[in-house]
Amino acid sequence: MRILVVLLMLCAAAVQAQSINPAAFRALNEAQQAQQRGDYAAAGKRLQQALEQASTGSIEQALVEQRLGYLAIARDRNAEAIDWLRKALSRDQLEAEAASQDRRNLAQLLASEGQAREAVTLLETELAAEALPRENRRLLVQLYNQLEQYSKALPLAEQVVREEPGVDAVWYQLLVGMNYRLQRYQAAERWLKVLLKREPGNAEYWRQLAGVQSLDKRQRAAAGTLRLAYEGGIRFAVQDLDNLVALQVNAGAPWQAARLLEALLQRQLLQANAVRQERLAQLWQQARDHDRAKSAWTALALSSGRADHWLRVAAIQLNQGEWDELLSSLERARPAASAEQRRTLNQWAAYARQAQQEG
Repeated sequence: MRILVVLLMLCAAAVQAQSINPAAFRALNEAQQAQQRGDYAAAGKRLQQALEQASTGSIEQALVEQRLGYLAIARDRNAEAIDWLRKALSRDQLEAEAASQDRRNLAQLLASEGQAREAVTLLETELAAEALPRENRRLLVQLYNQLEQYSKALPLAEQVVREEPGVDAVWYQLLVGMNYRLQRYQAAERWLKVLLKREPGNAEYWRQLAGVQSLDKRQRAAAGTLRLAYEGGIRFAVQDLDNLVALQVNAGAPWQAARLLEALLQRQLLQANAVRQERLAQLWQQARDHDRAKSAWTALALSSGRADHWLRVAAIQLNQGEWDELLSSLERARPAASAEQRRTLNQWAAYARQAQQEG
């Protein structure tokens, strides 16, 4: 309603500032008086009569259509208001200030009706003319975000937090999210740190900070962030930490996943049980970091004594041509091996001895 009152005042000023047909002027005033009494039907009827008498493309036609638009707003008929304001603006007859206000409010109506692209076009026109108030700039940011036009939204969103650092946290969260989607991880990290200064006990912000550091291939920094949060009294679910590792795996980065898991285990944020040690070894192997994979499988095999673990070690040694080490691993595997595993052991051992002879 506040916007409506402002617009009606501007409309009246435009009528007074321009020379229009006296009959149209009377119709506009009579319609305004009827609207102020709450008699919307009478106001609409009077405006329709004036519209029928107005010449096509005239100032009278534009002003009547404009007033019909505001009348529709007062009656909560957004679709009708959009149609009338579009028509009024299309006449190109309204004074610049009134037309500018109409475009901004038409954009708000369009946004509320899910017509984001047209709303953005109108607001961009005002932005280019440096005639976009703070409230409308914030709307434009939200529309850009909705349309996934993050590069356009970011400068305006940054302007919002510069002008009002104490603005609601949702604006900083928006900056984090848009930078994240553009893979600008260090920028996302910067805004997350602002959020953490405001809410140091927010576990979700700590998780997000570690996540963007991890995606930025700074696994030790990510683990350090989680450790710092832990020391500050934040407690993470094991699933949260496992999910951070899975994030790297899903991104096709097993080496980064292994580095992160290793750091989490070293900082005792995750318990170093057999399942996670096996996962670490598998990740090193997927990353083709043969030395680390061999070291991880060897440590696991020495701890478990399982034949399949020794066979993992042996497989790497086989590929690297480490015949003496291979034969030693095969012997360690033999006591716990199944019949099928023994066949594999025998084949690899025969191959290794032949290779030694030929070498």
